[in-house]
Formats: sequence, structure tokens, C-alpha cells
Amino acid sequence: MKESTFGIYVCGVGGFGIGSVTRILSHAAQLNGLEAVGSETHGLAQRGGVVVSTLRIGKKIYGSPLIIRGSSDVVIALEPLEALRAMPYLKRNGIVVFNTQRFQPLSVRLGVAQYPEIGSIITELLKVTEKVIAVDASQKAKELGLSESANVVLLGRLTREGALPFDMEIMKRAVKETTPPKYLDINLKALAVG
Repeated sequence: MKESTFGIYVCGVGGFGIGSVTRILSHAAQLNGLEAVGSETHGLAQRGGVVVSTLRIGKKIYGSPLIIRGSSDVVIALEPLEALRAMPYLKRNGIVVFNTQRFQPLSVRLGVAQYPEIGSIITELLKVTEKVIAVDASQKAKELGLSESANVVLLGRLTREGALPFDMEIMKRAVKETTPPKYLDINLKALAVG
């Protein structure tokens, strides 16, 4: 790592596995000899509310676990609109990976607002960074038999892109050591297809 800390901003809606992503990444950092500090914020997570988790990774971490605006190296969004909302936290030319499955907010369900097209969201993301990766992670996870593993599909894609401060072997080990046994096989497959 070139800088002293590497920031990861994870966001989505409740029930999409944001806490699991943070646990896997934190464990991977520790396996790679790095410190990891994080914070998680829930907004009515049980009802599909926004969930944000931040993680700072490095040799020696000082200060708050929170990611300040413009300082995250990576944004992992488990929902497209949340990717858009997270952009103020991404460094210029950082990398954003997001799941293309849309979860309609209440305002859209009530007909008060419209959900933007994925193409429009990508256009906005490209104003902040050229490194935008849209993944139909939910579909890939469904094909594996566990829709909840979409989060691990995104981790696999980021790892293959070389966007994280550890390689695929470390990531596989982190998934093995943090995943409950009944989901392990599918999560390892999700990591591989990402």
C-alpha cells in the first residue's frame, strides 16, 4: 500500500450483507498483517433502510474508523442508488463496484419519485471516477443458489481487479474463516464468479 491507510466504504440496504462484507474484509486485512478498524451505521435496516459500513486498513491506524468525504479508495454498493449516494466519499479516481439489482425506496413505491435507469446512474458515477464496475451480482448469486451471496460476488470482482490491499488467496481464506459452514461452499463459488 502506497498510503498509510486504505479506505473502504460499503453501502446498501438492510439485509444485503453489508456487515458480512466488512467482517470478511477486516479478517482479510488481518490475515495480510494489516490493522483494520471499522464502523457501521444502520438506518432502519430491518425494514430495508440504508446501511453504511466504513473500514480503514493499514499498518498503523490512527484516529476515527469513519471515512471522511473524498477519502475512500473503494466504494462497494449493494444497490445502485446507494452507489450514487456514496460518491461524495470516494477519492477522485477511486473505484466503485455496485450490484445492479435495484431496491426501490418508499418514494418510488408510492409513485412520488422515479427510480433512475442504470445507465443514468453509471453516467453520474463516471463524473467522479472512470473506474466504475456494474455487476449483476444478485443474478449470479441466484444462479449459485443463494441470493444473499451477492455481496461476496462483488468482493470477488474487486479482488480480481486488484483493487484491494490483498490477493485472492487471502480473500478465500478470509471467506472460509468467517462464513458459517452451511454457506461456505456457495460463498467460495460466489467469490470465484465475481
